[in-house]
Amino acid sequence: MQAMTDLEELKTVIAATWRDEEMASSALFGVEAYAKLWPVVLTVNDWDVWDESGSDLRHDVRLWLSQQDFAWDFYRLLGTWGLVGFRDLRAATRFKLRWSGMLKTSSSNSAWNPHPLNSSFAPCPADEAAARDRGSRRAAR
Repeated sequence: MQAMTDLEELKTVIAATWRDEEMASSALFGVEAYAKLWPVVLTVNDWDVWDESGSDLRHDVRLWLSQQDFAWDFYRLLGTWGLVGFRDLRAATRFKLRWSGMLKTSSSNSAWNPHPLNSSFAPCPADEAAARDRGSRRAAR
């Protein structure tokens, strides 16, 4: 994950990716223009936030973003990079912690899972059934 405070790194990646000068120039122009509109930009290429087609954010990601108290924007740069722009660093950090997969849980008996694959934060059905079973045994004592 890359917070774009230094655009030079992304520009280098773009130049290395596209050998065609016109495509690279167009991509660089797009990144610079986007960074002027959104001061904090995250690239989300390798995050689990993409829909089945790989061209847009998943519905649950968009829903989570729309329920937050901050301005955001999603930009698909030339069909290759996914950029999410924010007005402030705090909002970007919350998004990063929630969706980048940085939060990893240790294998415990806890049913709560903050991983993006289980973005509802709901316990899995097997854990829920086990918790009900433990609860009914406690009540019977």
